[in-house]
Amino acid sequence: MRVAYAALIMFLLLASANAQTGSDACHVYIVDIAKSQRAFERLRQTGNEEADDKALAVGQTLFPEFYPLVGEEELTTKHYPFPKSKLVITASVFYTDESMASHPHGSFASHSESMLIGVTVANKAKPDAISASGGQSSITEVTYDEYTNIVRAKKYVTVRGRSYLVGIQCDCMVDNRKK
Repeated sequence: MRVAYAALIMFLLLASANAQTGSDACHVYIVDIAKSQRAFERLRQTGNEEADDKALAVGQTLFPEFYPLVGEEELTTKHYPFPKSKLVITASVFYTDESMASHPHGSFASHSESMLIGVTVANKAKPDAISASGGQSSITEVTYDEYTNIVRAKKYVTVRGRSYLVGIQCDCMVDNRKK
């Protein structure tokens, strides 16, 4: 009996772990406003999409994609160094079913699953970017269901007299990307 009970518990744990492994892909980015503006103003379309994109990417820093753990009350937080400074970017993704009731597409039933994402920049790493401990964060909350697509939170910061746009963006339909 104990073996059957232990096997059932293991099966349920593995099934719930499998159900919570997400298909969301997130990344953090920084845009140097002045550099990007100059690149845009100087761009002369070459007809080569790859070369044009590379020319426009001047002043942009894109950190590696990460995959937050999707599940009830799951928090994923990442920290990144702000280039050429001692500042730290804190980015967080949090899934909950207790925060924002809404009506799913084509339905009048209530749905309460949501996703919060946040980003902040500070002198040191913060525990997360979505609670009060995150300081002056930019936070976005959306209904989280099969129709959730791209979610973004962004904020402007000034570092050493330069303006930057710092953001986090999550693709909630990453499984639908062309392979």
